[in-house]
Amino acid sequence: MSNKISLESFEEIYNRTYKNVLKYIVIHCKNMEDVNDIIQDTYTEFYKKLKKSNKFKIEDEQSFIIGISKNIMKKYYRLKYRDENNIIDIENIEIEANIDLELQFITKENVDKVWKNLQNKDTKIIKIFYLHYVLDMKLTDIAIKLKLTESSVKNCIYRTIKELRGNIKKESDENV
Repeated sequence: MSNKISLESFEEIYNRTYKNVLKYIVIHCKNMEDVNDIIQDTYTEFYKKLKKSNKFKIEDEQSFIIGISKNIMKKYYRLKYRDENNIIDIENIEIEANIDLELQFITKENVDKVWKNLQNKDTKIIKIFYLHYVLDMKLTDIAIKLKLTESSVKNCIYRTIKELRGNIKKESDENV
């Protein structure tokens, strides 16, 4: 890209790179509740860099933006989590209500219940669910990115789905 930046050209770059940059951030983020802040800060910084220079040439936009996100994450965690333990709280992450967990036990009414149950899980499990069910990544790709075996990823998903199914059934039985 080599021209003056306009809002339209920024939006084009954003639309082309957003999903892969988001995947990178989810994979490398220490805490899932920070994902929205980091992605926002990344694209804000990218826009500032583009506006600062009248002409800006980028060979690989995605790599450039991921480089920005690396720096944002380093700075973000250095400032925010210096002495804190990393407790995951995903209550405020908005998840589409039409997530299909292949076993079709999720309805619009119990998505919140599922994510509330997930917040007590290990960060690895939350990342696997987010990458697979929200970002539509294949299990093989998740295993590679998180440096796990594919069978480990599958076990996490299926074991957690079974547990979530039991918890939701138990909750609905108690409410009857």
